[in-house]
Amino acid sequence: MDKSRAFYQRLAFFLCLAAVYGAIFAFLCHTPFYDVTEAHNDRLFSADDVYCAKEFYSADMDDSARIIKHPLFIVYGSFFTRAEQLVFGTISVKSHYQVIVASQIVLSLLSSFYLERILRKQYGLKERRALLLCGVYALAFSTLFYTFVAETYILSALLLMMTFYYAGEKNDPVTVLLGVCTAGVTITNAALWAVIVFLAHRGSWKRRICLLALGGAGFCVVTALLPVGDFFFASIISGGLSSAQTFRDHFGPLELLVRIFFVFFGSTAFVLHTAMESPFGDYPGDALSFLPAASWPIVVLALGWVALLVWGVVRGRKSPLLWAPLGVLGCNLLLHGAIQYGLKEGFLYSLHHLPAQILLAALALRAPEGRDSRWAEGFAWCYGAGVVLCNLPGYYQLVQFITR
Repeated sequence: MDKSRAFYQRLAFFLCLAAVYGAIFAFLCHTPFYDVTEAHNDRLFSADDVYCAKEFYSADMDDSARIIKHPLFIVYGSFFTRAEQLVFGTISVKSHYQVIVASQIVLSLLSSFYLERILRKQYGLKERRALLLCGVYALAFSTLFYTFVAETYILSALLLMMTFYYAGEKNDPVTVLLGVCTAGVTITNAALWAVIVFLAHRGSWKRRICLLALGGAGFCVVTALLPVGDFFFASIISGGLSSAQTFRDHFGPLELLVRIFFVFFGSTAFVLHTAMESPFGDYPGDALSFLPAASWPIVVLALGWVALLVWGVVRGRKSPLLWAPLGVLGCNLLLHGAIQYGLKEGFLYSLHHLPAQILLAALALRAPEGRDSRWAEGFAWCYGAGVVLCNLPGYYQLVQFITR
């Protein structure tokens, strides 16, 4: 394809995506959703957006036990809020939330930008197919939800996407810096960063181990130098063990498989059937949570997506591009699936593994010599259309909930 034509295709895609995000943001700004003065956490799918907007994004740095999970994000949120006050002065809680979401829209667009570069430069996809998978990612329900809800996840997705890219490009300084940031935003994602670096970097195993050590040491040094350091290092072990015990579920084998299917391959892209309460039964009538169930078109599309991922693994079994996304998905399946940590509210962690799923799908869409993968591309188009059309009833339900 002519380079100028490909450039204009990318430009048109990102302009359209920015327009879609802008339209959604403009609509939400005219609803009560961002006025969280009297709102509570867990109102939508266990998201802690109210706490995030009021405590993480606060000029006074949060000093709660949440430092254990998000040490550097708390510092980022405080600096962000102080910068906001310098620019806008004292503003309402609703306006403050809107400023946060405006910044997250930029982060989300950057995530799609890096994904497109990975698919085109590293996975060798044609421009049409790269943009198709970018569209699936950008319009997936979890991506949209965490773009417009104050939380850590859209930033985590960007950092993981950048790690895939810069580790693959063997840019060691940026890769190490990303290790510091990734762990600082969500501490458990340090494992995902390590998996990507070790499996995606094409350097020697000694060089990769050195990068892991530098990233870990850098995180420890940066955290120790910040106000959150003392609490973090004093509480990380006891707090981590307490969290693992509190949020671990104990479902039987059959229910476990059903929940894994819907958590990992359903709610990542689709609005499933919901219950009018939190996943733990709190706030009856004043919260929404996902049930492990969906309409039959969504189930069919999710099963097809699983088949596409399996086909991508089969086709890419000899490719070094397979192991990093497979490792990330495997780590998430182990932690939130087999170990059942947070499985009941597993939608929270969608953007920790959705980028990896997109890269596995890319292996199915690559065209090896002498054979095309048109059927895989055809399904991806159907899946993308389903992501838009099958979610319309769910979006209507969400609008009713937030405007009631």
